[in-house]
Amino acid sequence: YIDCRAGASGDMFLAALADLGLDLEPLEAMLKRAGLDLGITVREENRQSGTGRGLDVNWPANQPLRHLPEITALIEKLDCTQEVRDLSLAAFRELARAEAHVHGCSIEEIHFHEVGAIDTIVDVVGAFWGLGALKVASAWASPLPWFSGTVTCEHGVISLPAPATLE
Repeated sequence: YIDCRAGASGDMFLAALADLGLDLEPLEAMLKRAGLDLGITVREENRQSGTGRGLDVNWPANQPLRHLPEITALIEKLDCTQEVRDLSLAAFRELARAEAHVHGCSIEEIHFHEVGAIDTIVDVVGAFWGLGALKVASAWASPLPWFSGTVTCEHGVISLPAPATLE
C-alpha cells in the first residue's frame, strides 16, 4: 500500500470534517462497493503546538491511468445522493476542461495522472459527501495565497502554481 501523508489539501479538508465529528467509515465502504480498493485512516496529529486530525488514504501501488469516462462511470456507481454525484462529476469535468486547455487538446483526450488517482477521487467525492452528511448548507473560502517553486509530476518538473491550477 502507498501511504499518502503529503498533506494534500483534500486530505486536510476531510480530516477537518472528521474533527467536526464526521464518521468516514461510510465513505470508505461506499467507495469500496464502487470497486475502489482503499483504506481511509483518521489519526490525531500535533503540528506547531496545535492539535487536530490527519488523514491517510491507502491503496494498492498499481492504479490504472484514468480518463474522464472511467472516473464518471465510477462516480455514477456510487451509492450516494444525486447531489453528491452531480457535484463530484462537475468538479472532475472542470478539472478536465482546465487540463485540456493547458495541453491544447479535447476533454476526451485528457488522461488524468495524479488527479485520476484514488486519493483525488476520495478528496473530491469525500468533500461533497461529507458536507452533505454534516448538513452544511453553504461553504465559503477566502482567496488562496499564491506560491512559487516547482513540483515533479508525471509530466516532469513544472512551475507552481501548476498550469491547470492557474486555469
